Amino acid sequence: MEESKFNLWRACFSFCFVDGFLAPKENEWIESKISTLTFSSEQLKVLIQDLKSPPAIEKLLPLITKPADRGFLVNHVRVLAKLDSDLSVEEKQKIQMVLQAITSKLDMKALNDVIAQDEKASYHEDEVYKVHNKHSFVESLVMSLMKKINPGDYKLPE
Repeated sequence: MEESKFNLWRACFSFCFVDGFLAPKENEWIESKISTLTFSSEQLKVLIQDLKSPPAIEKLLPLITKPADRGFLVNHVRVLAKLDSDLSVEEKQKIQMVLQAITSKLDMKALNDVIAQDEKASYHEDEVYKVHNKHSFVESLVMSLMKKINPGDYKLPE
């Protein structure tokens, strides 16, 4: 398993210990992941050591280099916090810390610009009056009539 993903799983396992104890459901979850994921023998040794002495998630975050893995971590800590049906104060704080650490590296303005462009493109009449079932005469007829009745509302600005 590549290093970024491996450290993602280390952080997830470490999160299970944030509230000071390992609940039975958390232990089950860890055991299922260790048995189903393909860790190398060296990685398994590191994980066993981590389970004895969990590393701080803050130290693992820089090792999780891929954006998809970092996003997965944000989602997974939220899921793990509810696994034992008891969301502790420590877990809430750790979730906020992870979320802040990961989102602080995002360029929100650039992301909002991309989202705005995608939204504007979705307003184009080719998208609004798109016929999804090409074999449906009725759908083609209805979309064609709607486009004639309501022309211009969905044209891109010039």
